[in-house]
Amino acid sequence: MKAQLPVTILTGFLGSGKTTLLKRILEEEHGLRIGVILNEFGEISIDGELVNMPEGGLMQLNNGCLCCTVREDFERAARQLLQHAQALDYLVVETSGVADPRQVTELFVQRVFHEELRLDGVVTLVDGAEYWRNFQRSQTAAHQIGSADILLLNKVDLIDEAERERILLDLRRYNPAAPCLLTTHAQVPLARILDVHAFRPELWDPRLPNAETEAHHSHHLEEDGIQSVSFQLQQPLDLAAFRDWLQDMPETLFRAKGVLWVVDEPQRVIFHQVGQRQTLFLERDWDPEEPRLSKIVLIGKGLEPEQLAAGLSRVCGATAAG
Repeated sequence: MKAQLPVTILTGFLGSGKTTLLKRILEEEHGLRIGVILNEFGEISIDGELVNMPEGGLMQLNNGCLCCTVREDFERAARQLLQHAQALDYLVVETSGVADPRQVTELFVQRVFHEELRLDGVVTLVDGAEYWRNFQRSQTAAHQIGSADILLLNKVDLIDEAERERILLDLRRYNPAAPCLLTTHAQVPLARILDVHAFRPELWDPRLPNAETEAHHSHHLEEDGIQSVSFQLQQPLDLAAFRDWLQDMPETLFRAKGVLWVVDEPQRVIFHQVGQRQTLFLERDWDPEEPRLSKIVLIGKGLEPEQLAAGLSRVCGATAAG
């Protein structure tokens, strides 16, 4: 009988550091041939552009939350990867920041391909700097923590020791069984999170995906009011004006990310914003064969696409098409 392919699910609320951890997993010299299923909540893929993968090893699912609108697409992606399972040693699934891992776990436990895949564990990243605000933003943050086999309290460099202890106490209240590792920039020994047989099926409640959560499948995003707005800019933008535009975003903007084409800059600029914290850095030179444009994704509540597009066009001197 062919050995099951081990699977690790990376989850966590918007901006918690999932893609940073995924990149570390892929870039470390561990000798594993890893396949990836990457889910993003937005029409435009940003994280997929930042992950270096051999052709055929990455499956992207956009504009859904994995536990809702792209479930069938996920099953197709998993089966497609399984056709090449002999070339893989491991599978990593990165959910979107608004996914409820309870239904993602169900896909591995009950679906037809569960004999070919072994769920090794659910690893939930927790943003220490945004911890309390994330609970106010969405009930999904609590579900992600409660579903974890391993918790990573990330960005501990941004909080003091007293705050860290308060968060750890709260995490134990939500999930007393999961070990919690403290991390900065998602730096964690991979031996602590991969192939560790952390998933505890005896603690998994098969009643979770019943009538209550079937409604949750299709309505939890509407109840939370979380939406994504995406833009593509066909002209180079002024970076200072763009940062000013971001600074004027409402507090209901939870996450922003993108790849920017900047005036007089030969390299791609990557930007991330979580809450009010911005990070921008030069990534690499533009490939001569790739189209130069900016891709921007905003995620939050009460976002007005037309108003955002008008502001972006005005301050950046570009036409936004979203």
